[in-house]
Amino acid sequence: MTIRDLRRARSMAPGGPEFPSLVRAFAPLVFGSASLLAPYKSEVVERVFVGVFHAFAFQWRRLPRNTVIASWLLRSTWLAVRWERRRLKLPMPSRASAAGVSAAVLGALVRMRRGLQDAVVLGCVVQAHIPETARALRRQEARAVALRDRGLDRLRKALQTRAPGIDLPKFLAEVPRAMSTEFECSALTQVEAWSPRTRKSGLVRGIRRAWRWVALERALRRVVTVAASGVCLLILLVVAFVWSLRQGHLTRWFVEQSSRRLAKEMPEVAEPARPWPPRSPDASRESPPPPRSAAELYGLTNVWTAQFSFTPGQWKALGPSRVPPIPNLMRPDGMMQLRNPKARRSGLAGVLGLDFNWARAHLEFAGVQFSSVGVRYRGNGTYVNSLFGPKQPFKVDLDKFVRGQDMAGIHTLNFVNAIPDNSYLHDVLAQHLFRELGVPGPRTAYAYLTLDVPGLFERQPLGLYVLVENVDADFAADRFGSPDVPIFKPVTTQLFEYLGEDWSAYADIYDLKTRATPRQLDRLVDFARLLAQADDPEFARRVPDYIDLDEFAGFLAGNVLISSYDGFLSNGQNFYMCMDPRTGRLVFIPWDHDHGWGEFGYVGTNERRERACIWRPSTYENRFLDRMLKVEAFRHLYRRHLERALEGPFTVDRLYSRIDRIGAIIRPAVAAESDFRLKRFDLAISTNWLEGPRDGAPEGPRAPVHQIKRFIAGRAQSIRDQLEGKTQGEILMRGPGR
Repeated sequence: MTIRDLRRARSMAPGGPEFPSLVRAFAPLVFGSASLLAPYKSEVVERVFVGVFHAFAFQWRRLPRNTVIASWLLRSTWLAVRWERRRLKLPMPSRASAAGVSAAVLGALVRMRRGLQDAVVLGCVVQAHIPETARALRRQEARAVALRDRGLDRLRKALQTRAPGIDLPKFLAEVPRAMSTEFECSALTQVEAWSPRTRKSGLVRGIRRAWRWVALERALRRVVTVAASGVCLLILLVVAFVWSLRQGHLTRWFVEQSSRRLAKEMPEVAEPARPWPPRSPDASRESPPPPRSAAELYGLTNVWTAQFSFTPGQWKALGPSRVPPIPNLMRPDGMMQLRNPKARRSGLAGVLGLDFNWARAHLEFAGVQFSSVGVRYRGNGTYVNSLFGPKQPFKVDLDKFVRGQDMAGIHTLNFVNAIPDNSYLHDVLAQHLFRELGVPGPRTAYAYLTLDVPGLFERQPLGLYVLVENVDADFAADRFGSPDVPIFKPVTTQLFEYLGEDWSAYADIYDLKTRATPRQLDRLVDFARLLAQADDPEFARRVPDYIDLDEFAGFLAGNVLISSYDGFLSNGQNFYMCMDPRTGRLVFIPWDHDHGWGEFGYVGTNERRERACIWRPSTYENRFLDRMLKVEAFRHLYRRHLERALEGPFTVDRLYSRIDRIGAIIRPAVAAESDFRLKRFDLAISTNWLEGPRDGAPEGPRAPVHQIKRFIAGRAQSIRDQLEGKTQGEILMRGPGR
């Protein structure tokens, strides 16, 4: 029976007509436990018996509803005996005596957690039936039995030293005892005579005071438990936080969530693109025919249309795999880690533990159908920073699953999403400038991409993409006359650092994309040794054997002209090297200049990037570049490329005209992508300079619009002044504003 039952059956409650029957029901339990705990004098047992029931009569209304009466009476008996022993100064029974064992067993029982104590008292002491026990505990029968058994196990463990080998079920079952007739008449008469006006004896007050201490003890235990749990949880959270931070998981989560949260904070950035070109019977402009050659494909005279079609399974397979990220994103010298040995690709995505997977898809490009092509995500920052919406960058391998499949002789297409480039022109103008400087830069074009995944994206336009020619065998055959060209994609701030004679020490750094003979690999190692060991005269004499000086001078001049600080000049990535099979010399290929034209907000300010120094252009200690700029022949070639650029390719008139011409071609497609992108596009190519600060967030939709024409005008003037000796330019270091 519980207090809840007693409140329903008020007649059995203290003061009710059936209260004596309640007392008689629990009398054997109180008498038996008092006799076991106080085998001294019968008058002590009688006082305890009467005091316990009187204390219950005074206290029952204040007890919680789920209090099991038998358990409360048993603990009250134990408390009353302790009180009487102290009052009468009675000795403690010896541990080996029967009274000592009884005290140990009952003491361990009343100190147990309440749920286990109730289950043992009801199941083993009172011998209640299982359904009755389950009802009192408000548990299922199986759960009630399990609690009882667990309580018995706890008791056995607690009594291993005090009462080893005791038969607990038998002992507990014998706790309730029948009273003698004389005791029954005397004690029960006193209990049954109770009324609310009955004077509280010292023992009753002692029992109630003891229960207050029990309540305080329980409250303190809860407080300590909660506090300890909170401290443990806090420690676990701190340990998990530090571990996640050191292992790179927290950095990856933060980067991904920051991008995804952007769509909630700025809903306009995730505005769905609209179909383009408009489908109407009276359309004045028909789609152009498919390109017949690579020159037509990369002609920059129109915007191609393309559509990816995936099955739901193929779309799921496209998702990036997770690998362990780099523990520390930043190196001790302040540079960012850009190589993860556990990832298949170098760059930010690999460092964050993202591996891109190939998936099959159907491609329609310029009206030509390709039933099975390989598609994967591409890019690093352009991928991570695009997670607020579906417009991710893609790489398409036309003959990955169907050999020989191509588009106008091209086997691989790069769809660059232009997320950081409001003008959509950075890559296009940069690669054109490099080619005018004599550098074999990739060709570019535009495509408006649509995505179809049944149940997820129903012919959903993604928007305008920049198509960038892939640096591969097709590229090599066009530029060098042979597809068998070693192509490297280095990621290192210590380019050509000498690491010994074994190529395996260089393999991960230089990431060979094609095949190379051992002799060709040895040449790269030979040059690294030359850079490390030769004095200045020897280096100047022998470097032309390994580096195409004029081509590298044009490559460096192009990067310096457009203040491109997301690559060779700042973090040692975003460029290729090809070993010309005709000369054995290394040729540098520009790549990924969507942050070019002074836009990269992680290095300096807009004004400082316009005035960046042409003779100390790197933002870090670049031994290779420093030694090259000490070679007089190279220095002369580099200066000549800068001077010629200011006479033609990098003049305001020519670049402004090209921007306006290409801008007019792509503007309708930009307008179809979103009103938000169109507004920023118009500002990005405008000659009406924006008022207010030009710097803010380093990149993304929150950053101020970077105006490319404004940069061109300021940069051209700064380079001219530096060549004429009027100024030294700004020496930039990695970090916003530095």
